[in-house]
Amino acid sequence: MSSSRPDGPLLLRSLLIAERTRIIAAVALLSCWTAGEALVPALIGATIDHAIAGGALIHLILWLIALGLCFAMLSFGYRFGARLGNSGMNRQVYLLRTRIAEHVLSPGYRPRTARMPGEIATITSVDTDVCASVIRQASLGFSALGGLLVCAVYLIWANLWVGLSVLIITPLGMAALRWLTPRLSKASDNLQSDIAASGAAAADLMAGVQVLRGIGGHDQAAARYRDASQRAATAGIVSASASGRIDAAQVLVSGTVLLAAAGLGSWQVAAGSMSIGALLGVMGVAQFLSTPLGTLVSTVEARTRSLAAAERVAALLADGANPSGKQRPVPRSDSTLSIEWPAIAESPLTFMPGGFTVLVCAEDSLRAQLATIFSLGSCEPKMTQSSSAPGPRLLLDGIDISLIDPAYLPLLLRLAPHQSHLIEGSIRENILGAAPLPDPRTLQLLLSASGVDELLENYPEGIEHLVEGRGFNLSGGQRQRVALARALAGGPLVRVLQEPTSAVDSVTEANIAQGILRWREHAQATGTSAGTLLILSTSPTLLATADEVVFLDCDGSITRSTHLDLRAKPNYDKVVSR
Repeated sequence: MSSSRPDGPLLLRSLLIAERTRIIAAVALLSCWTAGEALVPALIGATIDHAIAGGALIHLILWLIALGLCFAMLSFGYRFGARLGNSGMNRQVYLLRTRIAEHVLSPGYRPRTARMPGEIATITSVDTDVCASVIRQASLGFSALGGLLVCAVYLIWANLWVGLSVLIITPLGMAALRWLTPRLSKASDNLQSDIAASGAAAADLMAGVQVLRGIGGHDQAAARYRDASQRAATAGIVSASASGRIDAAQVLVSGTVLLAAAGLGSWQVAAGSMSIGALLGVMGVAQFLSTPLGTLVSTVEARTRSLAAAERVAALLADGANPSGKQRPVPRSDSTLSIEWPAIAESPLTFMPGGFTVLVCAEDSLRAQLATIFSLGSCEPKMTQSSSAPGPRLLLDGIDISLIDPAYLPLLLRLAPHQSHLIEGSIRENILGAAPLPDPRTLQLLLSASGVDELLENYPEGIEHLVEGRGFNLSGGQRQRVALARALAGGPLVRVLQEPTSAVDSVTEANIAQGILRWREHAQATGTSAGTLLILSTSPTLLATADEVVFLDCDGSITRSTHLDLRAKPNYDKVVSR
């Protein structure tokens, strides 16, 4: 798909192609339904002419059996045809939602458009349903054409003039309905956009409701949500008005067809060219025409809604794609991590392979730029970097991480941003995901290195304690400790952490610093490596336990030493003093 213009029609076409077998079978079965519905009044008229008028009981029984078979055909045709159409639609809804989830959760997700979680949730839940409904509507639409064909054939067979009148009036009515379609498409697009905006505002409001209450901003936030909700309601009224005009036009077209059939049919009966049974059949078939006509109109209307939804789904899937990163370096626990920053140093700033390094910046602006590239491999949409913006680049064994296959990057490098979100599930699932528990000694050292061991003392369930969505039942410091454990888990990797202890107290921070040392010593003692660890922090306790401290001063000078030696530098001491 093009990144400049999301291709909604292409997405809809791909859904139809993927379910073409089910659609063809559904159309065949639903055509039995529409044909049966059209033949019921025709069979009733034939029964009147050939059985009742003739007075033969055997003819009446045979025509009633034919009528019963027709009812069986239309009943089972609709039952199994609708089942096939709905199964194809639900299958594509599932696949679309899975595709969106994989896209936004992939390590290479780099969104160019700022979207709040509520908007993404709305696209995933609502727009995918509307988009995939094109499969069901295609099945119903083609079967409706079959019903119209059966009606037209019968009307022409019953009387040429009546049939021709229907064949002329029906396309004219469909052309009039088509004229209203662009207005409906625009109204539907606006409605879905406003619904997504109101959903995003609601999610944003609920996410920060405690903070808003604390600062007294809940009234303004509620007013903002009311405005977004009112816009969605207004758009809904406009869309409903457009749908109402479509429905009114449908009734007008159907009524015109029925009136023409009734008038011409009565004239032909009076002239002796039609029987009473044929007239009743013509009237019934002409009245039934409103059903396939209405289905066709609904199909056109649903396609415009599906197209608007497909544009939004395609825009989300096209946004943030990173097809350029294709390299797959060999995973190494002692990979060389470096920062290329021409504005600061001519040569890359390289960190100790397999060592524990803390990077200290004297200026907040420098720290912010580093925080941006340190979040490049995370799934945090707020922490993205423009490809054209000058600044530092993070290199792994001399390779820019933006050139590495995003799906492969987590095997090489773990980038933990300062703001990390927890998922709904147990503490174990938030730390290890689907990985099995390590041996008890390794697990205990991991929990100690992150301070989670003290946290688990508060819960009888221990590591199986359930965490609510985004960790709302944990404090900020508790969430940070679980996120730190998640960053340290997973074997020998290159890890880059940003202020991992900023939300905990000094005692807990000191315990974490000592726990990290014990965790790394245990890894080395067991013949493995804890991997390269780089932390962006100004914490004195972390600095004191690091193998090396790299200080980036205000003038761009770089000093490498230990925390104790660097305390002699006034600028450094000013930054790290608490």
